[in-house]
Amino acid sequence: MLTPTELDHSLLSRRLDEAQRSIREGRTSEALAAFDRAVALAPENADVHHRYGSVLYDLSRFEQAATWYARALELAPESAGIHHDLADTYFTLNRSEAAEQHYRRTVELDPTRRDATNNLAILLSKRAEYGEAETLLQQLIVAAPDFVQARQNLAQVYVAAGRMHDALPQCTAGLAIDPTNVGLRQLLGIVYGALGRVTEAGELYRAWHEEDPNNAQVRHHHAAHSGDAIPDVASADYVRETFDPFAVDFERKLADLDYRAPTLVGNALHLALSATSAQLRVADAGCGTGLCAPFLRPFARHLVGIDLSQRMLEQAALKTLYDELHEGELVEFLATCTTTFDVIVSADTLCYFGVLDGFAQHAHHALRAGGVLIFTVEALTDDADETPWRLRAHGRYCHRREYVETTLSSHRFHVRSIEQVVLRTEARTPVTGWLVIAVAG
Repeated sequence: MLTPTELDHSLLSRRLDEAQRSIREGRTSEALAAFDRAVALAPENADVHHRYGSVLYDLSRFEQAATWYARALELAPESAGIHHDLADTYFTLNRSEAAEQHYRRTVELDPTRRDATNNLAILLSKRAEYGEAETLLQQLIVAAPDFVQARQNLAQVYVAAGRMHDALPQCTAGLAIDPTNVGLRQLLGIVYGALGRVTEAGELYRAWHEEDPNNAQVRHHHAAHSGDAIPDVASADYVRETFDPFAVDFERKLADLDYRAPTLVGNALHLALSATSAQLRVADAGCGTGLCAPFLRPFARHLVGIDLSQRMLEQAALKTLYDELHEGELVEFLATCTTTFDVIVSADTLCYFGVLDGFAQHAHHALRAGGVLIFTVEALTDDADETPWRLRAHGRYCHRREYVETTLSSHRFHVRSIEQVVLRTEARTPVTGWLVIAVAG
């Protein structure tokens, strides 16, 4: 006969098995209910609280996950695993200081936790504390020379700090261990481009394209480096594959780049309209996670967001500022509009277009007479040739001012202003662009 303690343990095991089975089968509400019952059975069991937190984290319920991890830690304050998972959650929630505290405690409790040291270095790098991040990653590589992720992250530290010559050997050493590592291949392409090693960059993407011809990102970058069959616009697959994977972290990543495009567009809208009225139909073309929405909402009776990335749209929906969100290609959306807009804005989206005629034509179609168009593009300012636009090695397009102005004028826009601005900073280098205000004639 089982003792009461054994009976309780048996029932707890069944509850946990039930919860895990429900998660695997996609029955989320049943899984959470099973975890609630498990917690009721064992309110002092740190493992139950920890596992509950892990499930909530996997469901992207990060605030709730942090609460359960914190409860688990109260019951088991010396658990390196719980400290680490709580640190990851705080990192995801952009609570940098709390994340750092728990990563450091993880390493104190278990110096063999390479993941904690690695993640601490990433956190420090994002705060531009490159010195300590570099030291931690170098120590990891000495202790575990085949730890490719540490080499990749060290290369990223060097790229962020503008030290491309130091990043190069980390990329090549990592690829010698793991020749098909996607992250290291991408970094190596960036480093070659920044160092002006065009031939080597082209060879990298040529070989990669031969290996994986259906990969939209590789195909796009191969075109950028080879100069062959350069597309007039980035493919929809390329855009989705670029933005879907990091939609949740998108805004945090942009904050690291001193990203200014939404603020610039918002300020331009105030300049163009002079007063907020909350009476306008406004389209946010390429809305992403909705960074422009707080600037647009005061003007909008009806605010519509359009984007190719469903996962970005899911993040935009969380802001509850849009009246409509549409998944689709922005030019196609504008071309098929059955009602007109008073304002169309597009912040840092047309850098994935080379030819702008289609956008200008259909933006004019979608605007009422006198409607306002505001957008940014990256600036092409060198005198190497007279090309109106160029696909750069990083995969984005840049445009000459004269081309932007001529294109808009040919599609019946009056160009009110084109101002050179800094859109963001990459590898400590300002990315310049054109901030454009035009009125539909």
